[in-house]
Amino acid sequence: METNMKRRDFLKTAIASGAVLMTGGALAGCAPTGGNASKGASDGDSVVGTSPVSFSEETDVLILGTGIAGMSAAMDPVEAGHKVMLVDKLDRIGGESFIACGVMNVSGSVMHQEAGIPGTAEEKWAKYAPVLEKAGETDDLEYKKNVYLCQTEWADRVYQDYGAKFQPLAEYKDTGAPTSMLLPEHGIGDMTTVLTPLQKGLEEKGATYKLNLRATNFIVNKDGNPIGVRFNDEKNSKTVDIKAQKIIVATGGFSCNQEMMSSFLPTQAKLGPLTVHSMGEGHQMCKALGGVYNRMDMEANRMSDLAQVTVWGYFGPNVQITPQGRRFIKEDQSHDTPDKAAELELGFWWTIFDNQLTSGSQKWNVEQNMKSNAERLVGPCNTLDELATAMDVPADNLKATFEAYDAAVAAGEDKEFGKKLFLKSLAAPYYAMKHFPYRYKTHGGMKITTDSQLVDKDGNPIANVYCCGSTVADSGSDLSPNAGSALVTGKAVTAALKA
Repeated sequence: METNMKRRDFLKTAIASGAVLMTGGALAGCAPTGGNASKGASDGDSVVGTSPVSFSEETDVLILGTGIAGMSAAMDPVEAGHKVMLVDKLDRIGGESFIACGVMNVSGSVMHQEAGIPGTAEEKWAKYAPVLEKAGETDDLEYKKNVYLCQTEWADRVYQDYGAKFQPLAEYKDTGAPTSMLLPEHGIGDMTTVLTPLQKGLEEKGATYKLNLRATNFIVNKDGNPIGVRFNDEKNSKTVDIKAQKIIVATGGFSCNQEMMSSFLPTQAKLGPLTVHSMGEGHQMCKALGGVYNRMDMEANRMSDLAQVTVWGYFGPNVQITPQGRRFIKEDQSHDTPDKAAELELGFWWTIFDNQLTSGSQKWNVEQNMKSNAERLVGPCNTLDELATAMDVPADNLKATFEAYDAAVAAGEDKEFGKKLFLKSLAAPYYAMKHFPYRYKTHGGMKITTDSQLVDKDGNPIANVYCCGSTVADSGSDLSPNAGSALVTGKAVTAALKA
């Protein structure tokens, strides 16, 4: 009873401010007495400057966001025959997922079995769980396990049931590249071949998409339970209210929101955002409803503004160089380089590569980036002196760097930086691409139950609202865990609708 009163008191304030809207009538337990009660505090549709709630459409499941999390969350409810509507603030489907690098960390999938790579997702989890425990990531291990296992289930389902296309593991499994990484059909950066079949498959099963609608407020009934969402029609400048039995928030992170970054991740506030649409609206809406932020100050890795180029180190040899021509990092971890560049205040750095990459398993992406970023590309150069001149770095430094690197290759060990993958020498013709460090994503999000339901500050589930993807602190904020967390959410919503 006390919990319900606290919840009503919170909503009373939220409704009065217009942060949360309410259908006609007084909030149960908060009916005004006498003539002094504020009408705005009890009637959400009477808040000054706020249009009355008027539902124009109704659906079983309303999903905010059409990226990989939003679409993946739709899979189970739409397959169960429920009416599912996905809404996006942009004028296109896919959010920022279509422009992602496309590296999906998945183990034990059908694709692995087809390539003769042993191991199940359960077996891989048994090895991964101790890593989390050692890192102190022990809160809600059950949820983390569910997300991990659902990543593999997601990959299998989009491949077998929706026709998503992945690059055959046989093309890179024997090159030294990690086989725990699935890639789209043509390799890095080709997310269209994975997400478009999923998008179209959901439509064929009955899901609908609505674009140019920016979610602004939850709408609650007199009991304080969310029953819909208000949107601003970005194209026609009008409000749209949509009613739903269950609401899934899959709106991404907050890396593009300067105010939130300054508050929660000030160490990255001075860096520019790699994308422009991750504004944290879902976080703010859930907070206004009584949700709780969780681990918002958790450091997230930075990224190059040429994000796909930083991933090349997983699939072929390259050397990372400072503006002074010195090597400064191992090149087989895509996120370490921009983090180190920011730490050293380099301003920019270079990736040097040769024909081993241009003709390797990721040649499609290498060619695409060389063409689309021609202003950042130097080469081909036939000597290191020629390369140094083109890069405007000291030639003596660059040649000394390569001498030390080649010695490490000959010794079979990179004692200076610890590079493991593709510790191989480069040969002319040489190429180089210039990078700048950017902030990339965020890890902080809403506190949820094991089945993805939003909770308040006392840990009580908030009816009808679920969160997944980068709106959740424990999703990992990458493609595959975002998809896995969304599958967890979709299953929970389907079960709740059935109950």
